[in-house]
Amino acid sequence: MANRDEWTELHHLAYVYAAVASSDGSITNDELDVFCKKLHQWNDDIEADQLMQIVMAAVAALGSDKQRHEAGYLRQSVELIAGALDDDSRAAALDDLFAIAAADGTLEPGEGSLLLEIREAWRADQEDHHSRRRLG
Repeated sequence: MANRDEWTELHHLAYVYAAVASSDGSITNDELDVFCKKLHQWNDDIEADQLMQIVMAAVAALGSDKQRHEAGYLRQSVELIAGALDDDSRAAALDDLFAIAAADGTLEPGEGSLLLEIREAWRADQEDHHSRRRLG
C-alpha cells in the first residue's frame, strides 16, 4: 500500500518502529525480529504475509523519506499514534520501541534521543505490562 492516505494505524506504528530501528544507521535482523513480533501483538488476527506487507511498506516509505531528508512523515505518524492510543497503549508502544532499539545489544545515542522525543510527544512512561488497544 504505497498511498499513505490508505495507511491504517498499524502502518503508522510500523513506520515509527522502523524509524527507531533504523536510527542507528541500519535495521539488524534482531531488531526486525522484535519489530515484527511487537507489531503483531497489536493485531494478532493479521496474517503473516499481511504483516510483512505493512512492515515492508513502512520500511520502504521511511527509506524514501530519509533519501529526501523528509522528517514530516515521522512527526505525522507519531502524532497520529498519540491521538489513536490511550495512555496505557502509548506506554506499551513505547516499551516496544525500547525493546526494538535494544534488540541489537546496544542503544546508540541517535536511538536514545529519538526515543525521548517520541516519549515526550506521546506523554508516555516506559514501564512493563501495559495493555494494548487492538489496531487494524
